[in-house]
Amino acid sequence: MKPTSQLSTTLLLSFILLGCKDPSSNKNLMPSKEGETKLKESINKITNAATLPFKPIGLFDETLHAEPEANSWKVEKFNELTNEQFKKLEKAIVSSSNILNAELNFIVSNNFTPYPLTPKETVEIYSDEKLRIIKAIEPIKNDQKVSGLNTMLNELISPLGKTKKFKTKFKTFNVSLNKNGQAKSIVLVDISNQKDNELISIKSEWTCYWEWLSESTSPKLKLINPINYQLSSSKTINKQSLFSDCTKSVFNNFKDFENQFNKGIDYWASRIENRYGIGLAGWHGLAIGDANGDGIDDIYICEPGGLPNKLFISKKNGQLIDASSLSGTDFRIQSQSAIFIDFDNDNDQDLIIATTIGLIFMENDGNGNYSKKRAELIPESAPMCLSASDYDNDGDLDIFVGCYSLRRSSMEGNDSAILARPIPYHDANNGGRNLLLRNDKNWNFTNITVDVGLDKNNRRFTLASSWADYDMDGDQDLYVANDYGRNNLYRNDSDKNGKVIFVDVAAETGVEDMSAGMSVSWADADLDGDLDLYVSNMWSSAGNRIAYQRQFMKGADEESLEGFRRHARGNSLFINLGNGAFKDSSLQSGASMGRWSWGSRFADINNDGLQDILVSNGFITQPEDSGDL
Repeated sequence: MKPTSQLSTTLLLSFILLGCKDPSSNKNLMPSKEGETKLKESINKITNAATLPFKPIGLFDETLHAEPEANSWKVEKFNELTNEQFKKLEKAIVSSSNILNAELNFIVSNNFTPYPLTPKETVEIYSDEKLRIIKAIEPIKNDQKVSGLNTMLNELISPLGKTKKFKTKFKTFNVSLNKNGQAKSIVLVDISNQKDNELISIKSEWTCYWEWLSESTSPKLKLINPINYQLSSSKTINKQSLFSDCTKSVFNNFKDFENQFNKGIDYWASRIENRYGIGLAGWHGLAIGDANGDGIDDIYICEPGGLPNKLFISKKNGQLIDASSLSGTDFRIQSQSAIFIDFDNDNDQDLIIATTIGLIFMENDGNGNYSKKRAELIPESAPMCLSASDYDNDGDLDIFVGCYSLRRSSMEGNDSAILARPIPYHDANNGGRNLLLRNDKNWNFTNITVDVGLDKNNRRFTLASSWADYDMDGDQDLYVANDYGRNNLYRNDSDKNGKVIFVDVAAETGVEDMSAGMSVSWADADLDGDLDLYVSNMWSSAGNRIAYQRQFMKGADEESLEGFRRHARGNSLFINLGNGAFKDSSLQSGASMGRWSWGSRFADINNDGLQDILVSNGFITQPEDSGDL
């Protein structure tokens, strides 16, 4: 037997011996006093393990998804050729001090019709000493011709100034072809320039009409119809921008910063065996909390398997001190997420860590020194995210554990692999089962998932969860964001006996959001006194193009097709109407465009009393790439 299999068998056996029943069981997860020795052994086996018993969680098997080019998809061939044209245009804009002198015959047809790309009238939608944003009042009208594409582009970029620090990007996300050699595409345009102490950016959306005579020829532009236009300028005042990168300064005393964090996942993937979990890129979280009780927030960072997790203590001078080893929190097990939380109501921040094989509970002595208090193995599912709330209003915090994949061992008796392929891809319900652990004090926790109704619609691929009293009835409700399908909104209700019962009301309230949910944030975005909801998903230009083609999913029903199309639409903003329902304002508000959005957060970034939205993205397209992310 392989070492990894031996370890997984040992851990699973320990789980059984400790009396930690199946997730559907309504039994106390804490062993009896007679099992304390075995509990300690189990904790040590989890936390001291140098290897993982299971393979890393994967998204899907790439071989199952054929490339469009291999199937001779004409639309994608067209997109490939127009990308080449736009890259030439990008070079012309970036390299030419005066676009009027640039040679642009390569992209325009003989019968090209030139109309302005800039609006006649604009309105200022935001302004302060650092940031100014203006937009077109209405779609730009094609009512007056200009001399050519050179003039059009020169007018477009004139607000950016004359320096040579242009950055330009075109992204095609919609294509339609006609049989007569005519084509239409919708393109996102982003042009920016750094001028002295000011970053100026133009964002627009163009409907482009093309002439495409054959697959061996390059498409040529016949007409550009601008749909919208936004000009923004961000100034540096007194050598201070809106945000400043302070990474190097705060990590100045951390000798391993360059050696561990700055190497990146690609570096470590080639040096650490896959069984340690290094192949699971992008799913490692962090926790913010006052670990040592000095009134300043500290940082706990989860790392892939084989690399130590890190606890950084913040000092008053803004620098961070590496306390990982001294605090006892430097685990080398693949860790997905963690939260600081006062489990035992002693006014300090304890720590819970979600690893691939289960949960680790750490007790804080009040000074940032942690001891392993208990461990919970979860043999069926892989824990991914954690959120805490006093759902039953009994004075202590309970834990919701969001899980992603099912272990293959739970289905096929294979204890060395993860079953991660979502079925069906756009609406998967074959993932891991989430858990609600009730805090029964003294580090006792009871799995009450089934008992309170949270096991319904509970086979999703969960990446995030968040508690909030969205209906303002005095108890905490729960929103769960799931990859590959629809999300959950569990309303906290009571039965006739006063027992807490959760009811999934996502569909009836309008927040099911069948997409690729990756984060959740609540705030009063419209200042009407109730909580609104923002969910980060995935925006993909390739997904938006392909899912609308006739060749895509031939024979599929319209509901399935809509599911695939929604999957690539982007992020969602749901406005609480105050009557138990939400309005989807994603597109109208302009809050849907994020890219591949792993995380998001409401926050008043500029201290104006309004909730802004900060979105973190992964898998950013490089200049030499296709441009599809």
